[in-house]
Amino acid sequence: MKELEEYLNSKIGLSNNKNIELLKTVFTRLQLTELSERTIAVVGTNGKTSTSKFIHRLLKKNNRSSLTFTSPHLVEYTERIKSDKNLNLQDNLDFVKDLEEKNKIVLGYFEALFLLACKSFLESEYDYYICEAGIGGKLDTTSIIQSKNVVLTNIGKDHQDLLGYTDQEVLDQKIFISKNIENLFVGDINSELINIIKNNYPHSKVKYFLRDTVDTLNMNLKDLMANQKNFLLALSTVSSLLNIDILNESISLNFEEIEGRFEIVNQNPIKIIDGAHNLDGVKHLFKDYERQYDFEQTDVFIGFKKGKDIRSIISFINSNSKYKIYFIEEKTFYDQENPVIYLDYFQKAKFEYEVVNLDAFSSNKSPSILLGSLYLIGEYKKRKLV
Repeated sequence: MKELEEYLNSKIGLSNNKNIELLKTVFTRLQLTELSERTIAVVGTNGKTSTSKFIHRLLKKNNRSSLTFTSPHLVEYTERIKSDKNLNLQDNLDFVKDLEEKNKIVLGYFEALFLLACKSFLESEYDYYICEAGIGGKLDTTSIIQSKNVVLTNIGKDHQDLLGYTDQEVLDQKIFISKNIENLFVGDINSELINIIKNNYPHSKVKYFLRDTVDTLNMNLKDLMANQKNFLLALSTVSSLLNIDILNESISLNFEEIEGRFEIVNQNPIKIIDGAHNLDGVKHLFKDYERQYDFEQTDVFIGFKKGKDIRSIISFINSNSKYKIYFIEEKTFYDQENPVIYLDYFQKAKFEYEVVNLDAFSSNKSPSILLGSLYLIGEYKKRKLV
């Protein structure tokens, strides 16, 4: 596996989605048909990885095998491709290298791993290929599959320069990761968007809504935590695809925790890490946190990749006097935004803050949250492993 790791390391920082037209020709028509029919494509603004992992676990519980492709990873690239069988990605390294050499191209990190996952799926007898989309929709690398089964977790404001500035524009990008949808599973989106789906995308059969699942379990959607919503969406997806009633098996919602999402890493004092990296995700995090805890003060340690709407996130957190914000110092993780560039904004807003190193979160003696880029969460985990 060392050769594969070195190959992938050489691609860190390379752009993705640049070879999409070529990638459409990599697999045969028969292979693309197999991918289309047996892939569960997972798209949305937040919750894709946790939903994908829940689907995988529910399929396994019901004796169906699956290979799961997610991104990004927290510590090791092997987190991105998981299966129920022995999997050796090294076996397919020549496949991607030959593709590059033959076409005189350099694949991006995401592109290379995606092709490795597809090839591994095609060469083994899995029932399903659970494939999480990258940033985009129509132009996402994973769109070459044109899956018949699409899971839409939610719609929010992130990567708007790529996906659009209104909910409908983002919906249009996300849902049309495939123009071949037969089964569409919709998660936590508002009734207006649900009506848009029904009225404007008649080719897609909306098989099950998250709200229908909640009604089945006699629960109030607004009272569910974000991870519970993702679990319910996965539950309704698997129940419908397998045409079996597994809903009542999980009324108690004893779902497994998914790393990177509201993960409790210390109990006294309480310490939580969460990969919330946009305003919608941050709002979900604090809503869930306040539902469980009522501390007089919580220290919040944050760090984001470049290009995020940090001002809106800061304003939201700072609106509650119970939270004190600490910025993780620059160059702690890949492509990190330097908080110093917001000094003028902080001064005008009369916002008090401190810049600290990542170890300050671990040594902090008060209730605390570490949130932001998954690269930040990954860096924290790497240090804990040392």
